[in-house]
Amino acid sequence: MITSAVEAAEPRPPCAGLVEFFLLFSRIGLSSFGGGLSVWMHRALVERRGWLGESEYAAALALARIMPGVNIVNLAVLIGHRLMGFAGAVVAVMGLLVGPSLVVIGLAILYRQFAGSIILDAALQGTAAAAVGLLIGMGLKSGSRIIRVGLTCTGPIAKGLGPIAVLVAMFVLVGVLRLPTVPIVLCLAPCSCALAFFAVRNASIESHNDGG
Repeated sequence: MITSAVEAAEPRPPCAGLVEFFLLFSRIGLSSFGGGLSVWMHRALVERRGWLGESEYAAALALARIMPGVNIVNLAVLIGHRLMGFAGAVVAVMGLLVGPSLVVIGLAILYRQFAGSIILDAALQGTAAAAVGLLIGMGLKSGSRIIRVGLTCTGPIAKGLGPIAVLVAMFVLVGVLRLPTVPIVLCLAPCSCALAFFAVRNASIESHNDGG
């Protein structure tokens, strides 16, 4: 939720056209059989193309979870609008839903024919387990990067240890203590924003003093 100075300085490659954007989200939607759409989005947009930083994606994912509606649709709207404006938000949602919806309709017809099959039940359980594994993997990768950047960061505590403190607090409160996600995010978000503000302000003061 805190954008580090390193990520803020990283260049953002230009996004593709709307057609390619639509096809990208269609591939993401069609690749996520069994769930884990947010993982595939992370891999396509953060890891492979670098259109979003880790902190940007984490913030969008947190906002998508606390907003009303379907989390993954909210995430597509936020990311699409962030990258390509209103048209990008519409195209991202359409790409995410059109292809998978047609596939689901076809699978529903097949499911009616093979309902109760041992092979089908095993396949569904396997894909569900794979989706959980993908989510855990994304969380570990993003979390480890935030911790690594925070520990190696020089400067004010808010800039280095602030993101780690927010990460640990979220994990403990939601993951361990099982507290509701929405109120925890609403409480931690102002703290995260304050830490980011002080980190940026201190960096600006230091650069001004160095220049002076």
